Amino acid sequence: MATTVPKGYNSDVEALRQKEYSHMGHGVYLDHSGATIYAKSTVDGFASKMVTGLYGNPHSENSPAKLSGDVVDHVREKMLNFFGANPKDFDLVFVANATAAVKLVADCFRDLAERSRDRKFWYGYHKDAHTSIVGVRELTYGQSYCFENDEQVEEWLQYPENALINRANPNGLGLFAYPGQSNMTGRRLPLSWSWRARHSESLQNTYTLLDAAALAMTYPMENIFQDPDRAPDFTCFSLYKIFGFPDIGALVVRKESGHILTLRKYFGGGTVSMVSTFGDSPWHRSKGLQAPTYKLHEGLEDGTLPFHSILALDEAIDVHLRLYGSMKNISAHTSYLIEHLYRGMTGLRHGNGRPACHIYSENKNFRNPNKQGSAIAFNMLYPSGSYVSYTDVERTANDAGFYIRSGGVCNPGGIASLLGYEPWMTERALSAGHHCGSGGIAVLHQFPTGIVRVSLGAMSTRQDVDSFLDFLRSTFVNTDKDAGLLSAAPTLRSISSNATLEREIDLEMAADINTAPELYTLTRKRSPLRHVPFLSHLRRANKPGMRSPSLPQKNISSGLPSVIR
Repeated sequence: MATTVPKGYNSDVEALRQKEYSHMGHGVYLDHSGATIYAKSTVDGFASKMVTGLYGNPHSENSPAKLSGDVVDHVREKMLNFFGANPKDFDLVFVANATAAVKLVADCFRDLAERSRDRKFWYGYHKDAHTSIVGVRELTYGQSYCFENDEQVEEWLQYPENALINRANPNGLGLFAYPGQSNMTGRRLPLSWSWRARHSESLQNTYTLLDAAALAMTYPMENIFQDPDRAPDFTCFSLYKIFGFPDIGALVVRKESGHILTLRKYFGGGTVSMVSTFGDSPWHRSKGLQAPTYKLHEGLEDGTLPFHSILALDEAIDVHLRLYGSMKNISAHTSYLIEHLYRGMTGLRHGNGRPACHIYSENKNFRNPNKQGSAIAFNMLYPSGSYVSYTDVERTANDAGFYIRSGGVCNPGGIASLLGYEPWMTERALSAGHHCGSGGIAVLHQFPTGIVRVSLGAMSTRQDVDSFLDFLRSTFVNTDKDAGLLSAAPTLRSISSNATLEREIDLEMAADINTAPELYTLTRKRSPLRHVPFLSHLRRANKPGMRSPSLPQKNISSGLPSVIR
């Protein structure tokens, strides 16, 4: 009897895993938002080209150099076509990664703003932005604003002259940046904002920058670029998130807006047609300002391009299209898988009825690819409702062969808003010794400082999802109906010795685990249960290997080190 294939799921991927991705057989890879996995055919095809062709520096004029130059021009147009961006309307600048693309745009705006009266430009960014987007604010001399939600952006676009967004001159030079998809939760943001900003009479000097690094991995970008009038002015990509290899990025520039980037100060090799060195007023001529003799990208790609990586990109595009057909197919496939994972995780409950998993999301429609990408942010919960250390979850998963990511995932605004952190709480965490990356404090005053993220890709399978769900169930779910409130894991404290914080959870409210931590009420009261010594966070409560009484014997988390207390 034939097996029914769920709608949207690409069962052919299961065969591809054996033929093209045998190197994934050492575990279950669930960190595609960091970098997806490359196909064997891509590496084989690239290696064949490398050993049969002779490629030189494209800045030279000899035959090997000309071959490299032709490859670069061909792949540039090929990549634009892959995105559904007409080369007549868009140009593509090769960069190291999405962060390099963001910095290139930011530097151009900083340089141009120095020619204005106040020597500043305004910068607005969405709270879901990646750290690299947030960092642009340091170039604005304090004239930046973080939109805390979609509604604030909508209000600003509708009534820009009335918005309180730290903008001294509403008609001055401005840049608004936001992610197409949160790299933390996978939530997809409205793609209409660029068009609305462009057609606002009050925002004619405000440009838009879309961070598509997370979005483009499983989303058909032709939906964005098919109408140049609705497309962002600048869109940045990390192409290894789409193809796995090579490690290269791109900045897609709307040609009608690109001229603003040509006014930057810095120039590198290959971006100028002539440079004077001596004299009282040395000068240079940027290729970016000499259209149509030179194209926009020729004035922005500093130094020798990674032409071997671009050669590999040529192979990667061909293999990707041959294996998957289109990004629409990948979108349907990953949308099915992420909803399947979401439903499975929301169904994880301890024996006492409490949820075992807290999913962080502002979106409940995980099957709609316009609303949700292929990532989920979460934390595991003890039967008491207290949080399992996200570092312990990742460590245990890694030991079991599940490769995920945990921590702040380079999304400070998403962490702060969805975990319920106010500015003073972030400063307290810093003063207590917490920092991003390994070695930070996972749980502070009973609140997590980060999350666990699982992300799926084009080559993910239903078996990957089911195996991970089985791992969570067998490791972190306590089937004991009598598991009580007092079996919470120890947490870091910096409070007086005669006080404790206890979490009071309403069972009915806890049933909806998709809400932010505000569903928990923190109350301060004297604890008759134990005495917490002052500055007890300077030592560990339990030695590694001691099992929490809240976990059943079968759980492999019995060997976890305790959270710092």
